[in-house]
Amino acid sequence: MKFLLAAVISLSAGAGFAQTPSSGAPFLSVNCGTPDQREQAAKAQLSNSSTPDVDLAAATRAIALGKAQHAKVLDGQPVDDPYRSASRFGALAKTATDPEIAELYRRTARDQLNRSIFTAAMRKASWATGLNDVSLAYAFQRLSSEGCGVEIDNLRWIRDRIVSRGWFKISAHGADADGAAFLLVQHADRDPDFQSQVLTLLEPLVAAGETKPLNFAYLFDRVAAANNRPQRYGTQGRCLPTGWTPVVAIEDVGGLEARRAAVGLPPHQEYVKRCVPAGTPKTPG
Repeated sequence: MKFLLAAVISLSAGAGFAQTPSSGAPFLSVNCGTPDQREQAAKAQLSNSSTPDVDLAAATRAIALGKAQHAKVLDGQPVDDPYRSASRFGALAKTATDPEIAELYRRTARDQLNRSIFTAAMRKASWATGLNDVSLAYAFQRLSSEGCGVEIDNLRWIRDRIVSRGWFKISAHGADADGAAFLLVQHADRDPDFQSQVLTLLEPLVAAGETKPLNFAYLFDRVAAANNRPQRYGTQGRCLPTGWTPVVAIEDVGGLEARRAAVGLPPHQEYVKRCVPAGTPKTPG
C-alpha cells in the first residue's frame, strides 16, 4: 500500500498545522507494502540519479543518523526539534509506574516520531540536513516505512481503552496522560465517528477540569473539518508557501479571539506565525 504524504503535522503537539511541500521541495511518499516492496520503493528513488552511488552513500549515512536519533527518542533520551515532543513522551513511558499509562506514552512517542520524520525531511533538518532530493526521498522511504501501521494500531488501542475505561482523566492520571490520549484521538482520522464520540465525551470533562480545554478545541475543529463544517477555534490549517490557510472556514471570525483566549490558545495572528513553509529552516525562538 502506498501513502502519498501531501501534508504533515508540523507543530510539536501535532494537532493543528499541516505542512505542504513548497514548489522547490520534493513530494515524498511512503510505500507500506511488504518488506520487499518497501525496499524496491526506496531503490526506485535512485532511478533518476546521475550519481546513484554518491546519492545512496549520502542517504545511507542519513538513515544511520536517523535510526540512532529514533532509538534515543523511544528510549526517552532528549533529542532536539523536530523530535522534542516524541522524546518527551518516550521519557514519560520510562518513568510511568502504571503499565497501561506507560503503554499510552510509548504509543504517543511513536505517533510523534512518525510526524517528526516528515517534518525533518521537509525542513531538511536533523538527519536530512544537506541531502539532495534523491538522497532525501530514499532515506525518507526507509525511515518512514518503519512506522507503517502505527496509526492503525494506535487507533485500535485507544478506541478499545476509551470504550472499556473511559477517558484518561487528569485527576486520575495527570495532564500528560490526558494530552497523550488526546493526540492519539486527534490523529485517529481513519475513524471520524470515533473522534466525534470522544468530542462528546470531552465536553463535560472540560467543565470538570478533567481534560484541557485545548484538547476539546483542537478536536472540535478536527471533527468539523472532517465533516466540512466551519471550525470554531481556527486551529486546522495548512502551511503553504504563501503562508497559513484554513482547511475549512472559521465561524464568526469576529468572535474568534475571544473563543481562543477562553481555551488558552494564543491570538490567531501569533499562532499562524508558527507556520513554517516547507523547505524553510525554522527561525530560532
